[in-house]
Amino acid sequence: MKFTNKFDLPAPMYKALIHDDYVSAGDISVTALIMPPRIRQLKLRHDDQIAEDVSDRIWMLMGNMGHVLLEWAEVKNAFQEERLSCQVNGWIVTGKMDLYEPPATLSDYKVTSTWSVIYGKPEWEKQLNLYAYLYRTAGFRVNKLQIVAVLRDWVKSRAKKDKGYPQCAVKIVPVGLWPDVLPYLTSRVILHQMAVNLDDDNLPECTPEERWERPTTFAVKKNRNKTAVRVYEDPLQAQQRMKQLQFQAGKKKTPAKYWIEDRPGESVRCENYCNVNRWCNQYQKLKQEEE
Repeated sequence: MKFTNKFDLPAPMYKALIHDDYVSAGDISVTALIMPPRIRQLKLRHDDQIAEDVSDRIWMLMGNMGHVLLEWAEVKNAFQEERLSCQVNGWIVTGKMDLYEPPATLSDYKVTSTWSVIYGKPEWEKQLNLYAYLYRTAGFRVNKLQIVAVLRDWVKSRAKKDKGYPQCAVKIVPVGLWPDVLPYLTSRVILHQMAVNLDDDNLPECTPEERWERPTTFAVKKNRNKTAVRVYEDPLQAQQRMKQLQFQAGKKKTPAKYWIEDRPGESVRCENYCNVNRWCNQYQKLKQEEE
């Protein structure tokens, strides 16, 4: 991978942002396993052509803060960043969890957005349950999984007004334990193994969930208000609601005007967070359809 410095960040920061002490082990890591096979293969095949600006790696650097916290804390009688492995369908799967505390708790530290905590991230549950499987395979009990989320965009004033909003900049997020992880683990390994022998254009397509797809919506709005009266995914429902409101408004002396704002959907990951989309025929096809 090549790195650029479009915003002329200072040399010490540039060096810190391109630093990577990750050491590959086994055939695939837990992090890579939950990644779409299409993205993983395109990254492997086009690594020397990928260009990434260091400014896009700021939050990755901040994410390492969790590891620093654990180093400072020196948690006794615990395993910190211990790499474990198991064999599945001929591949060695490895994983390095942030913290295992006896008698049976696995914790992963993440620097993330407040909205990730409010709405949840499915990949967290998958990742932690795979880690739990590795620890159980190694002979450890695991009865509790949790994310220790450091909220990079937390707003104190909002916390005072909204009790449903995280009340401090750190949120403990419980993660559900799966009764049986092996079927999911095996299916992911097989999927990635199959992708190895496929050319770029025939790789398994990313699912809407993997693309972080936002559907096209239709917002019923009043006058020039910025916020919508209500947002619908079905245009017919939006039209029906608008007509109802117009009929009710027509009985008043100064009737309000209602209208519908189209809000085009998008694949958020593809558009903004995938550095291999230029080689992805699925993304190119989606762009053509949108145009």
